[in-house]
Amino acid sequence: MRKLDMNMIRKSGRPKSELPLMQACVYTMCGGGMLGRFAAENPADFYIDDRVGKLPYPKKEIYQAVAVLKTLAEVWGYDAHHLPDFTFHNMGVF
Repeated sequence: MRKLDMNMIRKSGRPKSELPLMQACVYTMCGGGMLGRFAAENPADFYIDDRVGKLPYPKKEIYQAVAVLKTLAEVWGYDAHHLPDFTFHNMGVF
């Protein structure tokens, strides 16, 4: 896993329109469900409880993706504790 520089992420100039896509990525990395929704809508408060079972991605990678989402949300002017509702139909897969 590559360590990312959050200052470079802040300066990247990513458009606001990518927020739903980034939320979907974080949701999927967490395996969906309540944990995925928590990561996608509240990245500033996100944590993985010890009782969580097997995850599709390593915890370090999930935490890094959530940190990127949190950083960009703050750059875009969103409250990282309450991002817009995540509207993603998982079709019963997750």
